Amino acid sequence: MSRLSIQKYKSMKINSAENAEPYELIQIVLSNIIGKLTAAKAYIDRKEIEKKGISVSESITLIGALQDSLDMENGGDISINLFRLYEFTQTKLVEANFENSKDKITEVINIFTEIKSGWDAIPKEMRQVQPASEVQYAQE
Repeated sequence: MSRLSIQKYKSMKINSAENAEPYELIQIVLSNIIGKLTAAKAYIDRKEIEKKGISVSESITLIGALQDSLDMENGGDISINLFRLYEFTQTKLVEANFENSKDKITEVINIFTEIKSGWDAIPKEMRQVQPASEVQYAQE
């Protein structure tokens, strides 16, 4: 019975991600990074080093996905600065993983909590992704 529940939960998560808008996908990724890093800190406390390593590694991969989603051609300074910030957090997580440093993980959690807070504050009417040509037209 519990296996069926787990399968159903995994299916729901996959379906919700497949049907999510780009804005919602970023919300999901940000939440997952924060959750995985929070778990990594708990794994350090419990000396479950392998599980900690997996959580940190998955977080680094998710941060890479955020980097890949940046529009470096049209995003200007915002995309460049986010790319650098993501790179910084990945480096910090590699160090944290090697050193079993909860402080460095907490530093990265705080960064992504701040990013998520800003992302969540985007007004609903601004959440639709517009082609660059429409954005320029709207500003003229």
